[in-house]
Order: sequence, then structure tokens, then C-alpha cells
Amino acid sequence: MKLSQLNLLLDSGIPITCINAPVQERMTVLSQIYLECGVQKNLPVYLWNLGWSCFKQVKYSSELQVYFSHMEWSDLNHSNEAIFTAFDSFVECGRDGIFILENLPNLMNGALSGCSSSFSGRIISQLVNIYYELKTSRQLQYLIILTTDDAELPQSLSSLIPTLFTSLPSHQEVVNLIKDLLPELTSVLQHNVDLSDLVNAASGLTTEEIRLGLNQADNYCNQSNSNTLTHHLLEYKINRFRSFNLNFVAKPSIPDFGGLDLLKQYIKNVKLDFSEQARKKNIPLPRGCLLVGPPGTGKTYSAHVSAKVLGFPLVNVDTAVVVSGGAIYLKRLLERVEACAPIVLYFDEFDKLFAASNSSGEDMGSRQILGILLTWLQDKKSAVFAIATLNRLDALPPELTRVGRFDEIFYVGFPQAIERQEILQMHLARFDERYCCGSNVLSEKEWRIILNKTVNCTGAELARMVEKAARKLFHEGGEIKIGVEELLEQREGMVPLYVRDTERILAIENRAKYFCQPASSPDTSVFAPAIASFWGESRQ
Repeated sequence: MKLSQLNLLLDSGIPITCINAPVQERMTVLSQIYLECGVQKNLPVYLWNLGWSCFKQVKYSSELQVYFSHMEWSDLNHSNEAIFTAFDSFVECGRDGIFILENLPNLMNGALSGCSSSFSGRIISQLVNIYYELKTSRQLQYLIILTTDDAELPQSLSSLIPTLFTSLPSHQEVVNLIKDLLPELTSVLQHNVDLSDLVNAASGLTTEEIRLGLNQADNYCNQSNSNTLTHHLLEYKINRFRSFNLNFVAKPSIPDFGGLDLLKQYIKNVKLDFSEQARKKNIPLPRGCLLVGPPGTGKTYSAHVSAKVLGFPLVNVDTAVVVSGGAIYLKRLLERVEACAPIVLYFDEFDKLFAASNSSGEDMGSRQILGILLTWLQDKKSAVFAIATLNRLDALPPELTRVGRFDEIFYVGFPQAIERQEILQMHLARFDERYCCGSNVLSEKEWRIILNKTVNCTGAELARMVEKAARKLFHEGGEIKIGVEELLEQREGMVPLYVRDTERILAIENRAKYFCQPASSPDTSVFAPAIASFWGESRQ
């Protein structure tokens, strides 16, 4: 439910409502409550928080700013019992009005009070009592629980008290806000400013964040234009996303990856599916794909290159933070990401979201996260393409892998011979210009020697071989010219993952390979190993 529905709830006779809002939007929310509820209903608005330990009246100045005035009937009490004094003041004051209790869920879970569960139980019982007292009272008293740190009400209260969330500004609201703010900036802007880039840079931010970001961007520049403002606003947005443990990459820069031709073709088709022509043909928006395979085989590279091919920014999500933040953090995350559409949403180590963490083998937090993801993937209408990578497909709940959640599931395995050549050639060109533009520096025989020695090496291990060879030549002070000897020397000094953990790697491969689409076509190059008969004889 959105904050705009608050009046509807109050008019429906619901005496207690919870509002969840980012702390930056606190004053905006208080302004909305005052103007849209207090003024319209001709009711005063009062606010209590633990810092004051008393109610103060919310007022509006002539400069359109919220301020607070002390109430004589509200007692001060800075002990842990302050919340119960607030309850008594509210019940006994005999005043009509809208009463706001700030960050009450923290007191209920002991985050601020450090008290026992009995303390939390008292608060819950008191709220239930007040709920039914207000329900039967003829006074116009309404109680609002305002939480600014994504804390949730206990389940015993959430079924009784509805929760409203502040929503991010829509595209048109962002346009209007920027138009209103631009004349206030101190710098001189060029005429006929193109707002599209500014709006894209501001998408995914709250109203207050946009206002603060534009002011900071303006202060960076002596004489601003839309390009410099956009650049600094985007930097502000990246830093804001980072504070929520989201890595926002505006323009992924990884140029390409070797092999995986079927995956590359799929991404090219996805780009067509996002086009305007696809909308006219009623082609549904793509949902996303799962990339399964052993570590180091190029899954993360694939996600970044996919974003570059699509021309979308990329948001990298830390799955550990999602687990610790819980369902309400995931809701906020998805809201911000959808506001930035079109975009690629990337989950690395996706299976960690659903690891059981208690003795029964089930985890309530994981089940809530799963429910939110399932609903979002099924009902998603925005241009968000989700890419999730993981090692073991069997670690995912079966609901996530059924048709209708992700469009495709690809197995990204160890590179084949021709793919190993592409990967080596790509990394060799970084240090030795002779390999640029696909030049044939090595003969076919030399390539065969190297490729035979690197069977079951991952793309990351091949890249490491080239980097170590280049570093050694650099340390020796010679010209960086990498040949067969240098590569084989580094190969001999490396123990591949496949050798170190053969059993688990084979288990990953066997459990996933035949349930997924292959990310690569069969190798038909001259470097492909010969097909052998049952007796080991080579067949043409």
C-alpha cells in the first residue's frame, strides 16, 4: 500500500496505521501527513520519538517548512518506560488529532531499548488495547507508527495494522521536480536544456535525494550545463546506491568474453525483445536468465557484457546483504531498480539467498525472500532484465526454476578448445600487440600444444596464466612477447580448480548440465579433440 492511501484508511475507520519511509524523506512524510490529513480533516498533528520522550505538535511555517512546538500536557520521561508514558499521554489527553509515534518497531525488537522480550510484549499488548479503544471511541483520534529504518512490525501486529510505504517519484514526477529545481541552482544553465539525461541520472532516487544530489552537483561546477550536472548527479546516485550495498554501473566497460556463442546470441535476441518493434508485436518483456556452472568459467563476465550489449546500466546485488536485510530490504531494492529501468539486475551466488539457517532446514527469512522474488519475476512489467549466477542448480528452490520465472537456464562449463584459444588470444592482446586483431602469432601446432595442456582450465585460470607470463617478462626488464614457452611455464606452476576439487566439480556438472541449455555450441574447429570409438579408435 502506498502513502497516498493514508486518508482512505483513516476514513475507513482504521485507527492505527504504520508508515515505512526512508529517513531522508522523514520531513516530507510529516509534511504530507500534516497537509493531506491534518489540514483536510481539520485535526492537529502530534509527533513523539525517543529523543524527545514527549509529544510535540507538528506545525507549518509561512516558509512552507515543518517545525515542532512543545505541548504542556506531554510529560518528559527519558527512561525505557518513556513509550508507556507516551501511550498514557495519548489516551488521557482527551484531544482529537493525529498522533505519530516514531520508530516504535525498534523499541519492540529491543534494538534501541536493549530490553527483554517481555518489554516488547507489553508494547504489543498496549497497542492492541489502544487499537480497540480507538475503534469504539467517538473521538477523532488516529495513531500513526512512523518507521524510518525499514523495521517491520511484529507479525502479531502486522495482521491488525496495515503498513504503507513511500514510493519513489515516477518518471513524470522526476521531470517536474527537476524543472522546478533548475531555476533555483546558483549556476547559469544553458538554454533549452535536454532533461532526458538528467532524468535518467535521477531515476531510482527519492525526492529529497534528487534535491540534494542536484545541489551538490551544482556546487561542484562554477558554470553548469546539463552535461556536467548529469555527470555529478550520476556520481551522487552511485554513492547513494553504494550506501545500500548496491553497486550501480552506469556503463559496463568489459569489452567481451571468449566463447559462449549461444549465450551471446541469446542476449542479442533479448535486445530485440526490448525494442519498440517487439512492443508493437505484443512480444512480452524478457524476465531474465540463470547462469549455472563451476567458479571461474565466466558467469560474472557474461552478466557485465550482457548489460553492455543491451545498452543498459547494471546493478550488482550483494546476496549476503539481502539475507541480512530480509524481505523489506529486498522490496526497497526492487523498487529502486525498477525506477531505473531499463536496467540489468545481477545476483551473484544466487543460491546463498536460500540457504537454510536453522535446525529444521527451513528459514522464515529465506521463505519470505523467495515469495517476493517469485511474485516479482512472475508479475514484472518493467524493463528489468535479471541475471543470476550460481554454482549448483539443485541449491535453488524448484519454484524458481520452473517455466515462467526465468526465461532460460544456461550451463556455463569449462571452455572447449576453440574457446580456450579465443580467451587466450583476447588476454594476450592486452599485453602483446602482436596478438591484436586476431593475428596468427602462433602456429597451429603451437596452439595444439597449449590447448592440450589447458584442458579443464577455467577462463579465469587462462587469464591468470597470461597475466603472470606478462608480469614475469616485465620484471625481467625485457620486451613483453609471450610465446608457447612462457605460457607453458605458467601452466606448469598452476594447479587448476578441476584438479584440486574434481569430485565436487563433476557433481556440479552432472547435476546441471543436462537440465540446462548449453551456453556454447559443440566445438567443430580444427582444435576439437577427435571423436573416439568404444575401443579408443579415432573416428572421422
